[in-house]
Amino acid sequence: MELTEEEKKFEQRCQNVQDKVIRQNILFIFTKTETKKYSEYNINISIPNQIQKERKEDFEFILIINITRKNIFLFSKNINPISDGRNILPLLNIKINNTKSKIKYSFISIDDIDLFQIITELNKFTSENNFVNLNGYFYLGEDYDKKIIENLNNIEKIYCNHLDIINGSTAEIASLCTISDDYFCLYEKDANNQNNYILVFYSNIKNLLSFNKTLDSTVTLNWKKKVTKKRDNNENIYCLFGLKINSTNDDDMDKVMDILIEKIRKIGYKMNINEKKKGQLPNIDIEAIEGEVMRLESQLKNRENILVFNKLIENYEKMIEYYSAINDDKYMDCNNKMKELLSNQKYAKYIK
Repeated sequence: MELTEEEKKFEQRCQNVQDKVIRQNILFIFTKTETKKYSEYNINISIPNQIQKERKEDFEFILIINITRKNIFLFSKNINPISDGRNILPLLNIKINNTKSKIKYSFISIDDIDLFQIITELNKFTSENNFVNLNGYFYLGEDYDKKIIENLNNIEKIYCNHLDIINGSTAEIASLCTISDDYFCLYEKDANNQNNYILVFYSNIKNLLSFNKTLDSTVTLNWKKKVTKKRDNNENIYCLFGLKINSTNDDDMDKVMDILIEKIRKIGYKMNINEKKKGQLPNIDIEAIEGEVMRLESQLKNRENILVFNKLIENYEKMIEYYSAINDDKYMDCNNKMKELLSNQKYAKYIK
């Protein structure tokens, strides 16, 4: 396909940068993505490791510039813990046309992108940072190149199905979950483009409230999600987000459990973890739990109390665990009740 004038101009800029940085032993290799839908370039950047003696490999980055959609991503390929699919461009001190505005994700014109400045700042970034407690950005609903995500180092990758409710029925959507030291991400396969994933969920592992695995190789993860702030006292308001994944390979779901247990122990967190062994039902007296839930719901309605609140959440989780194990749709009702409780502003003071 013949290049447009904009593409020719951009490739000439890339060539100029390539000639300039090679004197610093920096590799800068650009390729055009083969697609008719948009104009996009993948740039592989390799920065020599001159500081960290314990590292034997160079620092590898992938810069993706979509000229048509005006999006820009910078992935770290082999730096732990930030090689997990987050856009690290906002971590660099890069300005747009020398103004105070920083390039984060989108740009107005391809002329905004100073490629040599990105290389210069990456050089500083790799020599000055220990890469801990760095944020970066993820983008829900955005396309992610399948090859890039699958080839990122320092993350665990598990193929699975995402269980979602579509038109009142449970659908299993082919997906990939990735787990780093900091983040859990879930990507669904793009039905319209086999070369892409779509990011449908991400959260810091510190926001994981509880998780369990049931007999049918289903892992349920309950996440704390910040939704807004109170106007009066500026307190955070949270709701519960339940995520379910499964696999025909039970070992893969065991792997998810083992990895998450390792990660939360590493950061010193304690939470409710339930893993059901093959051939066993949860040791739960469901009738007693249901009776206690009715009493607790009545008590909480008449009088706000943190002990009642916490006990009610605990029992909702037991009911979800039990009904999930026996494939009873009642787990959805329990999950919805727990979501409503955790998103109610009256009880925000009880959630830390």
